[in-house]
Amino acid sequence: MAILHTEFSNQTIDGDSISAADKKTCSYIDQYGNISYDSIISQETSWQIFYNLTELRKGVLSWYDFPPQARVLEIGAGFGTLTGCLCGKCAHVTATERSLYRAKTIAKRYADVANLDVYAGDVSNMEFPERFDYIVLIGILERAGKGSRELEPYVEYLRSLQGLLKPDGCLLAAVENRFGLRYFCGEEEPHTHRPFDGMNRYVRGTSGYSFSRQEMENIVQAAGFQNHRFYYLLPDYKLPQLIYTDTYLPNKGIREKLIPYYQNPDTLIACERELYYDVIDNRVFPFFANSFLVECKAEAASDAACQIIYAAVSTDRGVERGFATVIRTDKVVHKEPLYEAGRPSARKLYENIADLHAHGIPVVEHKLLPGDILEMPFIPWPTLSDYMKGIMRDRKDKFLEIFDRIYGYILHSSEQVPEEENALYGKLGKNIDFDASKKPDFGPILKKAYMELIPLNCFYHAETEEFLYFDQEFVRERYPAKYILFRAIHYMYCFTPNAEEYYPKEKLIAKYGMEDTWQIFFQEEQIFLGEVRNKGRYSQFYQRTGVDQGHIYANIMQLKAVGWQGK
Repeated sequence: MAILHTEFSNQTIDGDSISAADKKTCSYIDQYGNISYDSIISQETSWQIFYNLTELRKGVLSWYDFPPQARVLEIGAGFGTLTGCLCGKCAHVTATERSLYRAKTIAKRYADVANLDVYAGDVSNMEFPERFDYIVLIGILERAGKGSRELEPYVEYLRSLQGLLKPDGCLLAAVENRFGLRYFCGEEEPHTHRPFDGMNRYVRGTSGYSFSRQEMENIVQAAGFQNHRFYYLLPDYKLPQLIYTDTYLPNKGIREKLIPYYQNPDTLIACERELYYDVIDNRVFPFFANSFLVECKAEAASDAACQIIYAAVSTDRGVERGFATVIRTDKVVHKEPLYEAGRPSARKLYENIADLHAHGIPVVEHKLLPGDILEMPFIPWPTLSDYMKGIMRDRKDKFLEIFDRIYGYILHSSEQVPEEENALYGKLGKNIDFDASKKPDFGPILKKAYMELIPLNCFYHAETEEFLYFDQEFVRERYPAKYILFRAIHYMYCFTPNAEEYYPKEKLIAKYGMEDTWQIFFQEEQIFLGEVRNKGRYSQFYQRTGVDQGHIYANIMQLKAVGWQGK
């Protein structure tokens, strides 16, 4: 069981200052213990409680390849959300938390975990019986200097931790970037809750200080960490989805993968997702990345501790479908379940790929490794989606030819069943509105409809015109083939700027005879997305993802009006 150490704690540190959110978080843990809380807190209105307990936070480290024998020191463990993730990946975890109230709650939460020691108090006053392979600092360094704009307090803090590391040990520090793209767009600065404070170096003062990339590099070097690597976390280190490195930077397809969120979208003056095209074109992504995770080692000649150069984490898919997809330095791709409950989904994905291959569909080769980890070769081709965006304006014949090929693969991916077995019939008039005076022509009905046979999930080699599909996880039984084609067209137009100007979508709808079914498919897609992304379970997150272009324009005009009044 977890062992609680209180000999270094300041018993008065909490006093009467325990917040209502902390008390409510503790009450959940008292009631439920060591479980996944996302379903339980789905109706919570407090962002802080959601943040204290949500599985989405685990994405900051769930992909990282800690050696199984690693012994880890986690500083500032909060209520232990990341602590549980570390305990599942490493041999032993020592978690520190300044608040005795929170430390006791962590020990209670993981009472049945044998490889955890919890220390209450300030780590600078503690003595440990061992030195560690890893020290984990998530959102701690920014507050170590108490808001100082000078870098030396942060350097000294990291120096003070070196004595807790083994000679070849590694420190992992996650921080916000004060020049993150979201802050240029007007998002509130996390320490002051005022837009643009970070890029103005907090001229009105701050309790915490976020760092530019160069500042962070200067800090770790001055602290004696000669070997370091930057990971760029999006939308941030708090609820990560995508992790890049200088070895593997994003391409323009990032817009299709990333779901930004904002504490207060009302302050925005630009749309972050729309700006990534230019940021990537101008090769300045590392400067504008919203968050950094910096891997620091004192030995200058030692290799990087982690052999992963890119990761995508789908913590929002729940314990049954949550995966980390990583690209390793040897250019091998692994897709690994984040939870034990996800192993059947990994096996099912492997079976789906085998079934598609048996039907003559070109797919990336998959191997099923022990632990139900899927291994694939790295394919250095662009996605079919990216290729089609590039030809949509000037090569319309090729654009249409590729859609014909996509539909051909969809039709060949499965046997067909009689029209009356169409599963969508059971939803018409219930979950889906439709014109009851017309019988929609759904076209061929597939025994198995592979939902991801779309350009987003296909690599394309322009010279050989070869397709290679990947990530074919989602399957619907007895669904129209044209619903998958709808998805291919729909997302092409969602993520291609000026697509309607290049080739009106209505022409494709008419070409494939979907005039009567397009809106039916659209409604079904909203239901499907809600299920896949667990929008009900993560309403606290999704209600912060909307960006109102009209409101952005109004903010711009208000700024202009204020500026003229000032003159």
